Amino acid sequence: MYNTYLTQLRALTSDMAKSGKDIEQFYVTYANVRFDVIYDISKIPFELLIGAINHSWACTLELSRGFATYMSNNDFYSLCDILNLKPGKEHFTSFMFLNHIASKAPAKCSNQVVDPSHLSRFRNKKVKTSDEPDKIYFVGWNNHMKDKRTAHNFDKTELFFGKRVADYCRTNNISSRWTNKKYESRNASYPWNMNHEL
Repeated sequence: MYNTYLTQLRALTSDMAKSGKDIEQFYVTYANVRFDVIYDISKIPFELLIGAINHSWACTLELSRGFATYMSNNDFYSLCDILNLKPGKEHFTSFMFLNHIASKAPAKCSNQVVDPSHLSRFRNKKVKTSDEPDKIYFVGWNNHMKDKRTAHNFDKTELFFGKRVADYCRTNNISSRWTNKKYESRNASYPWNMNHEL
């Protein structure tokens, strides 16, 4: 597969870096299918996570220097199936799809925290090797400066909140808290914006 250069993401990347935000989320519709798009600049290469809502299709793309990326044949042909489009230069290509996604990205990031539940379908394999892999619903933060215990869950925190949040937790002895019961989950927040007495 050939590289596609998603330079339309440059403005969003710049604003995220300036705002100190590692992960952004937005929605895009293509051929009457709505996609949940998550952009993670907390690691090199950057990651673009695209998932079709109400369909069992999701892919993770790496963006290297110049915002270069490509979609695997497996991901592309299964995408053609859910979009009911015929692959080929005259019909539908991954280049067309990815450029459409990037062109709909906001130029500025929001001040909303991306809810970890949106990331779980993309991070499934990595979560299985983290602390308490069955617990994927966010509950809150625990400040161990008060109970003198040692914080944990840093890898899981980084998977769902990005490196900047995980590094803050490492520095300040804060653990992210998780549950396997969806009804117990709470709205996502940053550890520096919250009362840690949980």
